[in-house]
Amino acid sequence: MSVGIRRRVKGLFGEIAGRAGMYDAFQTHMTIVAFHRVSNDLASDGLTCSPRKFESFCRFFQRYFTVLSLSEQIVSARAGKRLGGTLSITFDDGYRDNLDVAAPILKKLGLPATFFVTTGFVESTIVPFWDRDLPRQPGWMTWNDVRSLRNQGFEIGNHTDTHLDMGSASADQIRAELQLSQERFSDELGTRPHLFAYPFGGREHISEMARDLVREAGFGCCVACHGGVNDVAADPFRLNRIGIAQWFATPGQFGFELLNGKA
Repeated sequence: MSVGIRRRVKGLFGEIAGRAGMYDAFQTHMTIVAFHRVSNDLASDGLTCSPRKFESFCRFFQRYFTVLSLSEQIVSARAGKRLGGTLSITFDDGYRDNLDVAAPILKKLGLPATFFVTTGFVESTIVPFWDRDLPRQPGWMTWNDVRSLRNQGFEIGNHTDTHLDMGSASADQIRAELQLSQERFSDELGTRPHLFAYPFGGREHISEMARDLVREAGFGCCVACHGGVNDVAADPFRLNRIGIAQWFATPGQFGFELLNGKA
């Protein structure tokens, strides 16, 4: 059975599970999801969702979860409040379509989100290695774009300055990267983000030393992107996120995988 057929079958089972009330099981954990690009101009791939797909997931989140901002989840976790059934929506890197395409969908549905911005990418023509084979470059936000997201009520988080691999970098490199990115935020936004997502997001891309340095730099969390849900009393510096674009074709498949501990 091909991957596509398996995903469709799981999606069907997921839809049946939702109608049967089985998604009440989501109340036992806290969920964070991650997106990168939302665009019709690029084919769906590991980082790109179409606007239609993105909106379908947002409506699914709205129906089956209590959607909070990431900050609300973290504050509640520290206060010992129950976080079962909550979900937050996040974005990484700082692609221009985050403002042009994703934000209007989120505003229409009244949903909060956090945008983790790589400061060195803002207003640049940098083409990271993972985008080199794209038929066209999606482009990065400007600082005015980032300010617009902030002014619309969305949260802005830090994703380093150069998209540093923090699993292999030295302590001095990490400190310099965090300091530079925070200074850029301070200069452009007048404030320093307290939310942090480490680049690449895999377990191999962060070390205990790096996690300690994130805490030392004054951030209130450190989030990954290698899949998995979070305990209702999660450690804010060990938060898992589930990437959507690459792994989940439909909300039903996402629900099925989440029920079965495969997300």
